[in-house]
Amino acid sequence: MWRYVKIPKAIALLAFLLPWMTVSCSNTKVAEANGWELVLGRIRPVMQAASEAPAHADKLNYYFVVAIGLIVIGLILSLMRKRMAAVVVATSLGALALIWAGAQQYTPQRLADAAKRGGEMNMDDVAASVIRVDWQIGYWVALGALAVAALLAFLAIRDPDTR
Repeated sequence: MWRYVKIPKAIALLAFLLPWMTVSCSNTKVAEANGWELVLGRIRPVMQAASEAPAHADKLNYYFVVAIGLIVIGLILSLMRKRMAAVVVATSLGALALIWAGAQQYTPQRLADAAKRGGEMNMDDVAASVIRVDWQIGYWVALGALAVAALLAFLAIRDPDTR
């Protein structure tokens, strides 16, 4: 089991390149982001022209930054001996929890509050109620891969025959 742990760890890292989130308002897609953009705090408007796109990042999502760090550390440790399996379980579960916590930064209410702060729009709770956040394939692949990595590392701890 131990030799396969690196595969889901690498998949979890690559999942940050896939689409992670779409934001829709009244069933109209208004914004989207992949995992790397969410790490940087960027959400791309769908209707905005490329020349009008903001050139700066909002703010880093530190939950995702630390999660990527844990995934990389776990991937490096998975290349070592089996005695690192307990740490790999911890890095996998820690990254999984941090990705979930980072995703909680993008609730409809928080997005409405950010839109209210960022412009002159008068967004209220009624407008926030029509905002919908859908988590896409990259988010689910990252969570699933980290769960599989934690399970494989745990099974490697329990299996005395693997190296």
